Amino acid sequence: MPDPITFSATGPQDFLTAATIALPTAKLIEGQPFGRDHAYFERPEAKLKVGLWRSSAYTEWYDSYPCDEFMVVLEGEVTIESDSFCETYGPGAAFLIPKGFQGYWRQPVAMVKYYAIVE
Repeated sequence: MPDPITFSATGPQDFLTAATIALPTAKLIEGQPFGRDHAYFERPEAKLKVGLWRSSAYTEWYDSYPCDEFMVVLEGEVTIESDSFCETYGPGAAFLIPKGFQGYWRQPVAMVKYYAIVE
């Protein structure tokens, strides 16, 4: 029987200070995201991934967001913007981007977040 998983906002050892790598994006508009991703839990048969992510500032455009993603901002901020919606999320904010969302991810500063993704 599996045990509960404890999340740390600093991730595994050296997560926040480890060398960054280029992160994948949709259509990159500005900047280049460099950071890290640490999956605390994955269940491939359910297409579920839960973890901690960090990235430098950047802006990207999504024609169609590829998954349902719930997020909690730990550090930094992001503005999610479409033709009918614009909201900025900072530390402590929780939100979900639904699969198929079309719009901008505008991240003006470095950010750290918890996430739960269902594809």
